[in-house]
Amino acid sequence: MKNKKIIVLITIIIIIITISFLSIETSKLFYAIKGDIDYQNLGLQIKDNNIEYCTKYGYDRFGKYKVYKIKNYYSDSMDTYKIQLENSKLWSKNKFYEYIMNEFYEINGNETIKIDRDDLYYYHIKGVYSIFDLKNAKLYYFENGIFNSHKDYSEILGIKTSSYKTREIYSVRGGPQNDGTDYYTYEFNEEQGKEIIKTLEKSPKWSKNKLEDDRLDDFEYNEEVLSIKNGYYHYEKVCRTSDENKKYNFTDEEATGWEIGVYDVDKNILYYYWTSY
Repeated sequence: MKNKKIIVLITIIIIIITISFLSIETSKLFYAIKGDIDYQNLGLQIKDNNIEYCTKYGYDRFGKYKVYKIKNYYSDSMDTYKIQLENSKLWSKNKFYEYIMNEFYEINGNETIKIDRDDLYYYHIKGVYSIFDLKNAKLYYFENGIFNSHKDYSEILGIKTSSYKTREIYSVRGGPQNDGTDYYTYEFNEEQGKEIIKTLEKSPKWSKNKLEDDRLDDFEYNEEVLSIKNGYYHYEKVCRTSDENKKYNFTDEEATGWEIGVYDVDKNILYYYWTSY
């Protein structure tokens, strides 16, 4: 009976491995036939014959990073794309936060080269980041499955976050105590913003009293936090512990970190920072 269970277990493992292998190979075959068509999902009128070549720097089931070279044989080749980018609601001149910008690069021999920062347009929807470089006629595409699968918090400091317009997440945790830093930015539409403001007005966690700059300096990727004119603020020390009671009843000496919340009323943006050491 025991041997029978082992045989069944081994059979299941073999089936799972086989299915995974076939899935990967099928994906490879699909892209071999169809080519790299991610650029067609970015709201621009780019066709196959507009692509000169594509360089893949990272491409697996966890994510993608590649660079498309756009044909630019004539002096006005980029004018059409510039008009599309200017008129698109999906693209803007708002630069990604620096930790995302670091994901964009090119390789020349053994040298890793950061991309030219001039005349760039940016796209970000649900974990897909793309940059269109008009100056050098290149399209950068970055998608990371691990970033996309990050826990989608339903609430942060009393604010419901499930229906965000856009979201940026930077999270570095590790070790047996899961120490590290969480850094989130959520943007909401105008209607959601009105409801959030009603919540913050009643919340004892939030205040209109601006925090000191030395605390707001933690938002190193969002310097605009320092210049918010109309906002709500939250600051609280935290204690990272498995003791549920101690999480809410600890001394300043027992604190292991802090959390900061800032809500920009004019732009409907929530900035959240949590760290424990």
